[in-house]
Amino acid sequence: MKLSLRQVLADSHVCAVAIAVLLIWSFNSAVEAIWEPFFGLVSYLITAIAILGLPYIPTQFTFSQRGMLIKSCFLLFNAFICLASAWLLSHWVYVEGPLRSLWNYRERFARGTHA
Repeated sequence: MKLSLRQVLADSHVCAVAIAVLLIWSFNSAVEAIWEPFFGLVSYLITAIAILGLPYIPTQFTFSQRGMLIKSCFLLFNAFICLASAWLLSHWVYVEGPLRSLWNYRERFARGTHA
């Protein structure tokens, strides 16, 4: 009997592992994208508190600030692509969202009814 690719992926661990890895990559890219701007904001607030006023803000971005902005946008785009890939793969194989499919797969794996 010939099985479809969807059925083979649903019966194996490959799809669940791929969805989990894509979700982890998405989370990692999102955190990395907001880390540097968040650190700059915290640094600005600490400086404002230390001098009891507002620090000077240049009117134009510096070269390093432009690089940080480009890097953050790229990482946010990467996070979106990984999340969308996990969602598409999960909906194609399990016909549900990525978190729900991983939760159901975990329950099925704990019962011992995995392939």
